[in-house]
Amino acid sequence: MKNNKLYVQIRSKKLGILLMDARLSKKISVEDISKQTGIAENRLILFENGSISPSLPELEILAYTYNLPMNHFWGRKILQSDANNEFNEKFQTLLKIRNKIIGTNIKSKRQESEISSEKLAEKCEIDKDQLSKFESGEEEIPVPILEIIAKCLNCQIEDFFDNQGIIGAWRKENAEISSLKELPQEFREFITKPINAPYLDLAMKLSELDVQKLRMVAEGLLEITL
Repeated sequence: MKNNKLYVQIRSKKLGILLMDARLSKKISVEDISKQTGIAENRLILFENGSISPSLPELEILAYTYNLPMNHFWGRKILQSDANNEFNEKFQTLLKIRNKIIGTNIKSKRQESEISSEKLAEKCEIDKDQLSKFESGEEEIPVPILEIIAKCLNCQIEDFFDNQGIIGAWRKENAEISSLKELPQEFREFITKPINAPYLDLAMKLSELDVQKLRMVAEGLLEITL
């Protein structure tokens, strides 16, 4: 029990440092971030000083607002520019939805593993009633505690990341950009030239064919060229 409590304390402090660093790197005040995200100023301050930890939906929204990849908050410093601005109401709605989704996912994974709520609560060293509130989406789950729950359910924190909506689309876009950057220079140049778009479309269509159909296409091309 002491180990988990110590982990939560250390993780909260680390998250706080990273969150403050992210905000300061964008030269944005706590007040402005509060207005953009709908997260109360005093709560943001508590995040940054490590007194409490954000829930995963809150962290996702902050990452989106700072235009930072999620893995930045797991110790990787991949900073990007131009923070995104969205309406307060949209984020507030998103927070509620995401908390519900994460809670449902936890419950689903727990049931799939045939673990009772009592057993999981005991394993994670959290109160059973609190776990119930987490699963129902009534209460936000601090990221360090969600990490512990994920570990107890033999899954990864990434399994709870948002893959839908504006944040999901943003994460996908960032992943695609990162993948593009990893390609050799000549490949990047080829892909980014509009004139090569038809070839890329053809390559995408061919990649979707099964082996038999691909063989038929290849044989047809051979007949034409011979």
